[in-house]
Amino acid sequence: MAKPLDEIDMKLLNELQANSRITIRELSEKLHLSTTPIHERIKKLEKGGYIKDYITLLNPKKFGKNLMVYISVSLRDHTKSAIEEFETEVNKLNEVMECYYISGSSDYLLKVYCEDMDDFHNFITNKFSVISNITQFYSSFVMYGTKVKYNFEL
Repeated sequence: MAKPLDEIDMKLLNELQANSRITIRELSEKLHLSTTPIHERIKKLEKGGYIKDYITLLNPKKFGKNLMVYISVSLRDHTKSAIEEFETEVNKLNEVMECYYISGSSDYLLKVYCEDMDDFHNFITNKFSVISNITQFYSSFVMYGTKVKYNFEL
């Protein structure tokens, strides 16, 4: 069994979530440890799967993507091959930022970014609705976000 995370590991993960570009030196100052143990702990957390990846979050509006839409999708066929085919087709669509296989009244939830309503109409008409196996979908347009958080409180 893996050794549980201690308080320093938890603080280290919180700092990395807040700013993945923070230097080892800055982390050592904040956590009151020398750079070598900080580096070793980060490697341990990466190897243990606690740190999945380091990413840069882009501002969609800077790229002209002013319309965020969540699309709930229901499929006709739920065989393994039909699900894999749907996921393959969705993964080809640049407008789709996130795709989740969910439980409930729909089968998938997609997060889509488009320039505007005309761009969304084009996306739905020419790219999305032509995917076979979709029986219905519902679109929810995001007017504004009241909370966006990308890190866990540890």
